[in-house]
Amino acid sequence: MICNADMDVNITANIINNTCYISIDNNGNIHMPIVSLSYFNDRGKPPSPLLPTDAASGTPFNIRVEDCEDWSSSPANRLHFTFQPRTGAFPASSRQIFINESSNGAKNVGVVIFSAATNTNVLSSDGMSDVIYDVEEKTRSQYLTNYQFYVRYQNYGPASAGTVTSSVLVSVVYD
Repeated sequence: MICNADMDVNITANIINNTCYISIDNNGNIHMPIVSLSYFNDRGKPPSPLLPTDAASGTPFNIRVEDCEDWSSSPANRLHFTFQPRTGAFPASSRQIFINESSNGAKNVGVVIFSAATNTNVLSSDGMSDVIYDVEEKTRSQYLTNYQFYVRYQNYGPASAGTVTSSVLVSVVYD
C-alpha cells in the first residue's frame, strides 16, 4: 500500500546578532560524584527535604565567554546566561529540575544548576532562565572571563539507584 499525503510544517527561528561565543569546562561534560541513596535522605532531612531552590554544595563548572559579536559597535550593559533542557521536558513536580534522560537510570532524580555568584537556581519556578551579569563598566578583558556555576543532584520523589544524565542547552547573549 502506498500512501501519499501533504503535511504542513511550521518552523520558527530567531536570528540575533548579539550572541556570544562560549566554552564550558571539559568540553561541556560535567562529571558528578557517585553518591549513595542515603545522600537524598541525609540532605534536608524530612519533614524538610532539600528543595530545588536550596543552595547547597555541588560540582563546580565554568562557562567561559570567549567573544561577543559587535561588542565594539554597541557596548553591552549585561550578559544573559540561559539554560534549558535539550529535550524541553521537566519532571511533573518541578520546572526547576533538569530531568534524568537515562532510560534505565535512577528514577525520580535529576539535577539542578546554580549560579555561584548568587547561589540561586538558574531556572525560575516556571522553567524560564535568565542569569544576568552586569558588565556595563567592564573592559573586554574583564567580561571575557569564566563565570562560575555548580550542579547537584535533586530528587523529586523516592530515588532509586542508577545513572543520571541530563543534556542542557546554554546560551549567552548581551544587551
